[in-house]
Amino acid sequence: MNAEILSRARPWLSFVATFSAALLTIVAILALSADSPAAALSAFFSKPFSSWWYFGNALNIAGLYVLAGTGSALALRAGAFNLGGEAQIYGSGLAAAAVIPAAAAVLPPWGALAAGLLAAVAVGAVLGFGPGYLRAKRGTSELLTSFLLSAACVPIVDFLIGGPLRDKTGNLLATAPLPEAARLAPIALPSYFNASFFAAVAVAVAAAWFISATGPGFRFRVSGSAPEFARYSGYRVGFVTAAGMTVSGALHGAAGFAAVAGTWYRCHQGFSAGMGWSALAVALMARSEPAAVIPAALLLAWLQAASDAAMLSTRLGFDATALIQAVIFLVVSAREMPRIFALRKPAIKGGKP
Repeated sequence: MNAEILSRARPWLSFVATFSAALLTIVAILALSADSPAAALSAFFSKPFSSWWYFGNALNIAGLYVLAGTGSALALRAGAFNLGGEAQIYGSGLAAAAVIPAAAAVLPPWGALAAGLLAAVAVGAVLGFGPGYLRAKRGTSELLTSFLLSAACVPIVDFLIGGPLRDKTGNLLATAPLPEAARLAPIALPSYFNASFFAAVAVAVAAAWFISATGPGFRFRVSGSAPEFARYSGYRVGFVTAAGMTVSGALHGAAGFAAVAGTWYRCHQGFSAGMGWSALAVALMARSEPAAVIPAALLLAWLQAASDAAMLSTRLGFDATALIQAVIFLVVSAREMPRIFALRKPAIKGGKP
C-alpha cells in the first residue's frame, strides 16, 4: 500500500521539487539584478494578486497553457514529443481569425465561434498528424519533423497576416478585428479572463480520466511507456503514436482559438511567441500527467505575471524578464528530459512499428 501511495505521489512530488527549484532561481536573479531587491521581490510576490487586471490575465494565460499543455502531455504519454506547438497555435489562431468573421455574416455568434473553433482544431490536428504519421509508418523522428514543420509554417503565417489577410484599415500587422458579438466575453473586467479557462480545466480533467480510468487509456499509456511490451500484447503502437500527436495538435489549435477569440480578438504577427514552449514546459513540469497540468499551468502563469510585475515596478530590464522565464524551462527540461528520452529509446531502436 505504501509503495502504491508513493507511486501515485511521485509525479506531484517531482512537480513541487521542480517548481521550487525554478522559484528559488528566479528569486536569486531578482535579488542580484534589481536596483532595489526588496521592492522587486515585494512586487514579484504581491503584485499579481493586487487587482483583477493582473490576476485575471494570469488566469486567462493559464487557461491557454492548460489546453496546450494537456496536448503536450498526451503526446508524451503516447511516446511522442511534439515540438511543433508554436505553429499549431499560430496557424490555428489565424484560421480562427479568418473563419469567425466570415461565419458571423451567416450564423449566430455562437455558431461563428463554433466554426472558428472547428477550423482551429482542424488546422492544429493536421499539423500534429503529419509528424505522428511519419513516426508511425516510417520511423521518422517526430522531434525533427514537428520542429521543422513548425519552422516552415511560422513564416507562411507571418506572410498571410502581413499580406493577403492583413487589415488594411489599421497600422498593425494583424487581421481584421473579430465582430464584438463573436468573441469570448470577459467575465472579470478589466482583465481578459473568460470562460475558456473553465473549458480548458474540463479538457484536462477529461484527459486525466481517459488515461487513468479507461481501457483505451490503459493501452494508450502502455504503448507510450513500453512500446515493445505493447507490440507483444497486440496493441497498435503506431496508431497510438499518430493519435497522440493528432490530439496534441488539436488541443494546441484550441489554445490558438481561445487566444484569438478571447484575448486579442484578432490574429497579429507573433502572438503565439513562446506559448508552445511554455506549454511543453507545463507538460514536463507535470510529468505528463494531465491532472497535474492544471496546477503547473497556474504556477507558470503566476511566475510570468510576477516577473512582469517586478519589471514594471522596478528598473529591471526586459532582458532580465526573458531570462527569468527561460529559467523555468531550463530547470524543468534539465530534470525531465533524461526520463523522456529514456522512455523513447525502445521506440527509436524498434524502428518502424
